[in-house]
Amino acid sequence: MTDDTTLLRRYAQDGSESDFAELVRRHLNLVYSAALRQVNGDAHLAQDVTQLVFTDLARKASKLADQRVLAGWLFTSTRFAAANLVRGTRRRQAREQEALLMQEMSRSDSPSALDWERVRPVLDEALNELDERDREAILLRYLGGCGFAEVGAKLELSENAARMRVDRAVDKLRGLLARRGATSTTAALSLALASQATVAAPVGLAATVTGTALAGTGATAAMTFMSLTKLQLGLTAAVLAAGAGIYSFQERANAALRTELSGLAGARADDAEIARLRAGNQILEAAMRRAASLQQLSDAEFARLRVQQERLAMWAERTGTSPQTASRELPGSSATETLDIPNADRRPTPVLMEDPVYPPEMLAAGIEGTVVVAFTIDAEGNVHGARATQSTRPEFEAAAVDAVSKWQFKPGQHGGRSVNVRVSQQVVFNQKTAAQSPANWF
Repeated sequence: MTDDTTLLRRYAQDGSESDFAELVRRHLNLVYSAALRQVNGDAHLAQDVTQLVFTDLARKASKLADQRVLAGWLFTSTRFAAANLVRGTRRRQAREQEALLMQEMSRSDSPSALDWERVRPVLDEALNELDERDREAILLRYLGGCGFAEVGAKLELSENAARMRVDRAVDKLRGLLARRGATSTTAALSLALASQATVAAPVGLAATVTGTALAGTGATAAMTFMSLTKLQLGLTAAVLAAGAGIYSFQERANAALRTELSGLAGARADDAEIARLRAGNQILEAAMRRAASLQQLSDAEFARLRVQQERLAMWAERTGTSPQTASRELPGSSATETLDIPNADRRPTPVLMEDPVYPPEMLAAGIEGTVVVAFTIDAEGNVHGARATQSTRPEFEAAAVDAVSKWQFKPGQHGGRSVNVRVSQQVVFNQKTAAQSPANWF
């Protein structure tokens, strides 16, 4: 299995969306679970925090490409993102929860029992106080779902050493939790972490996170999340000021707004960004095909010119004329007569064609069209003077003319000699087959 460092480096260097999507898939539950704990169980806010973390990862991919263990960075980034969203509210809730824990623990009959509801509000603060290696060991083992062998591989330890590192880290975590009133045994804490710490993210969140994070390197996604954050904080302030009666109504309205905004932003961002990326990929592929065609044409043109020069020299020597006169008299030379296609004994036939590039904006809008291009095929089979004479949409004209100008033909003939032929051809842009080359010529 490809490690996180390689996936992140390939995304940073090549923009590989599949590699970034694999990173999201691997670590989505870890980030979402941490976010859910840090926003006190608010699933909507947890999704916003998760989106912000992976968007930040996409922006900083080049800087983080050498990160040995990505889980630690994701955990820390999750804490910062959650704190920025609900700093004031979360501090108040944490103080209330800690006070409640202290009161309940004073009445607890079994100090070794562990109530997850008592641990959840203060778990991330305690994790943050651990040193980096201990924190990474717990994150990989319990929140990342790794076995001891995999933990050891990531931390450059043997399987047995990784087991001992995790056990020591859990014991330190138990001591930090005890200072916050959540007392238990190391075994009880290990069991709770294994069964409670990681929560499965909602279905479909991975796709939304990946698409928006990749698009989020621009300003639009950042503004969307900033606006959503301000809206949520504004609604929270209104709730606190209005009292218990208004709270219920406002909370329902807040949830409805979040759902609507999330649906609209996710659908529009996904659809528009996917269409833009697909159009961009088509342009790049067309450019690569064009470069390959140009290389082939360059080699062929060089060979053709060399043969033409040899033919001119032989013809001049045979006829006793100058090279200039030979170039006008030599069969197939550029000075041959130009005919309309009905007057040619044999029509030109296509040899090498390049498909027109479908204009991205027209492809994204689902608009189809046709362009009639007039041009001359010379006695060497090259295209000259291509121009659009008729089109259903002017946006297609440049693409059609650009493609036709690169076509190569077996030249037309008249009286046994190659001649220049004037032709007119329709080029079709169709959604099902992208840009089509003509099926019936002339």
